[in-house]
Amino acid sequence: MRFPFQERRTLFQWINMIIPYIYTIGILIIVAWMATSSLLIGISTWQESPKAFFLQNAEIKEIEAEQVIQDTAFSIIIQPFVQSNFHQVIFRGIFLLFIWFLLFLLIPVAFKRLKRFKFMNLEFEVDNIEQAAIETVEISGTKAKLMAYFTGDDASGRTLEFLFRSAIDFKEVLEYFLEETQVGYKNYPIHGAFSFQVYTRDTPEKLIDLIEESKETGEAVVFNKTDELNIWKKNYLVYHFTYDDLEFITVIESFTYSFDIIDKYLFELLHKTIAKNIENIEYMVALTNSEQMENQ
Repeated sequence: MRFPFQERRTLFQWINMIIPYIYTIGILIIVAWMATSSLLIGISTWQESPKAFFLQNAEIKEIEAEQVIQDTAFSIIIQPFVQSNFHQVIFRGIFLLFIWFLLFLLIPVAFKRLKRFKFMNLEFEVDNIEQAAIETVEISGTKAKLMAYFTGDDASGRTLEFLFRSAIDFKEVLEYFLEETQVGYKNYPIHGAFSFQVYTRDTPEKLIDLIEESKETGEAVVFNKTDELNIWKKNYLVYHFTYDDLEFITVIESFTYSFDIIDKYLFELLHKTIAKNIENIEYMVALTNSEQMENQ
């Protein structure tokens, strides 16, 4: 009994999802600290001197009583501003926010969707457009090779191996080729891990709408999640196919890989080719058996 590959959430996926939340929580903590500290300073100042709450000059008068300060621009404007506890909280909060922003600018996973980001005189380039175009062509070429394999003599020969008493189980052959497709998708350049399940009854209720749509149109239906970073939801490719008066529902799902129109045609072609190969093989077997009976 074969056990097909089942996609699992990777550690990198968990980290990739958690980092934006850590980033946001860090900002909220810094802002909350600034607000709380400012509130406590304001309450303390009001209790000691309501006038100082608005002017904040109590500390300056104590310093002037101890020593003589020259009337310079620094002593009149800058020094009272810097010595204020309230202003020190603001400065510290801004500094912490700056460090927090800079930290996450240096973590590519938090900004992996950006193609280019410029911060002061530093420029970060996360994605190469030309390289992405080349990879797209390579991925399409790999899928085209899989299509050619499905319709070739090798796939027909593999189907013949499932012959048992002049008949072939469609579901068994389909699951075998879906496993082979899994291997092809996991490797370079697609890197698209997915899980699959073939249902003949008791289909998942959450996919009823997709199944009905596929049944009405006679085509595979693709549903991709809107947030690629959400690892709780999956991307789906659902196909309703009828063979020998039996209904087969193929559900292909992935946490990370987004299905496209080529995937849709590829899996449709796989189902139809398997059905055609089985019909041809069973016909040839039946014809051979009839000739042998006539010769006897």
